[in-house]
Parts: sequence; structure tokens; C-alpha cells
Amino acid sequence: MNNILNEDAAGYSVAAVLWNVFPDLIIRNRQRDNELGLEVKALHTAAEEKSANLATPLQLIRYRKDFIVIINWGWQVGVHEGTSITYPHIHLVGVFDAWLLAKIRDYGWLLNQGGRTKGIDVATPIINGSGAGYKAEEGNMGKLMRIQLPSEMPQSVPHYMEMKEEDELYTKFKQQVLVLGLRETFLDICLLEGCDQVEADVGTEYPLECKILGDVELPSGVNFLLLAGPRPDQWLRTTPSGMFRPKAALLWLGVKLDWKLFANRGGHWTVIDQGKKPDSEYDRIQANLRAAHWLEEAAEL
Repeated sequence: MNNILNEDAAGYSVAAVLWNVFPDLIIRNRQRDNELGLEVKALHTAAEEKSANLATPLQLIRYRKDFIVIINWGWQVGVHEGTSITYPHIHLVGVFDAWLLAKIRDYGWLLNQGGRTKGIDVATPIINGSGAGYKAEEGNMGKLMRIQLPSEMPQSVPHYMEMKEEDELYTKFKQQVLVLGLRETFLDICLLEGCDQVEADVGTEYPLECKILGDVELPSGVNFLLLAGPRPDQWLRTTPSGMFRPKAALLWLGVKLDWKLFANRGGHWTVIDQGKKPDSEYDRIQANLRAAHWLEEAAEL
């Protein structure tokens, strides 16, 4: 990074911050003043709950001077000089105002009471415990994929318009991260099953209605489909069976990449397995795709 900054000859340089405190990187000017801070977070495309967290208290983040850099990555298979390699591929990068995101985070958490008593005591978010006292928040309020400006936020709060504009950009980015997770999960399973060419048209946001996003024939002869959207069981019950081949399996993925695997048996879809962590449950999904008991049943119909 310093080599890139040196090309501009403006005297800027990057330094790493030690001791695992906010931010990760500091950009200094020619006079060595701390101009900008960069906090870098990584989100894996296929993880069911993106665990990267913005937990830094608001008062430790500088307005218009500290930014959060979010890198969305996944494992990719490629060929280099005739050799097959698997490498971490960066799909998407977003840069956002860390102070505004932290402000949105705090307002969102405080407004969403959920039947609990909440507050922020100096620097620590607190919540009422099972007894009469309070305890520190469990560590969920800063999860990056959960940060969202509440719809009931009064427009009279300070910096409302700035937060609204940042939230619109951030919501669009989160949707891109989500649909990449859909595509990469489907592609990973297809590649593990031995497919050479796989495509999935996932669009730019999670579907508001159920929709087939991917369709491929596996080497085993199974027609493997990717479905996303709300209420998949109801959608499959009301969709004409003629749309699907007899020997078919369908993977549904939710907004948190929770999953269900359906098998087409005589025109009726049956759930044969389900889970919440597809990236750690590929073996289960593959075992079900190869399960002889339903493959033979489907082939005979």
C-alpha cells in the first residue's frame, strides 16, 4: 500500500495499528499526522452468519475520519500454468463511514427493545439479565449483516440524513454480499460433484418471491436446481410439476443461507434434509444428492 501511495508523491503513508485495537490501519500525511483510520473486515461468501463485528464504542470512532473496509471473499478454483489451484478470491469490496455505521448500529439496537431493557453505560452496551441486574450485551449488536437504520427512526435525530444515505448504500452492499453467497454455495456444491461449467443468475438482491436461480445437470444425471425466496414449501406445492424433470433435486437457500434439500418424487417435492450452515455441511448435502434410495425411486417414475 505504501508503494501505491508513494506514486502520488503526496507524502502519505500507511501504518498498522498493533494490540488489536480500532482501527487496523492509519494513513498519515507528510507531517505524520493521523489523517484517516481504516478498519478492515472480511466476510466469507458461504458463511451462514457473517460474524465480522463492529464492536468499537462510538466515542472511539472519529467522525468523517475513520472508515470500515469490508472484503467479501470466497474460495475459487482456477488453473495457473497448467496446474489446478484453489485460492481465496475477493469478490466485492465496500468502504463505509465507520462513525455513521456505529451510530446506526446503536440506534437500531436501542430502538429494537424486544421486551428487554437496554442502555449504553459509558462505553458498554448493557441489557437486563435473568435476575434484577444488568449484564453486558452478548456481542450481536455489531454484526455487520445486522446493522440497519430502523424504519421508526425519528427524522429529528442528529445526522439523520447522513445516516439514511449511508444506510441506503450499505443495504445495497449487504444484498450484493447475500446473493454472492447464494451463487457461491451453489457453485461450490456443483464443482464438488464434478461439474465443469456452472452458471447461476442470482441478480442483485435476495428474491421477494421464490425463484429458480440455478439449473444444472450433475454427472450422476440428477437435475440440480437452486431456489431462493420466502416460503419454498408453499411455492413448490403450487408450481406445476411439469416444470421439473423427474430425476431432480432442489436446494433452497434462505437470507441467512439456511438450507433445505428437496427431492422430486413422482411430481411431489419432499424435504430430504435441512440445516443452517451450508459451508460446513457440504458433505451432508452431497451424500443426500447421491442417496441411492431416492435416485432409484425417481428414475423408475
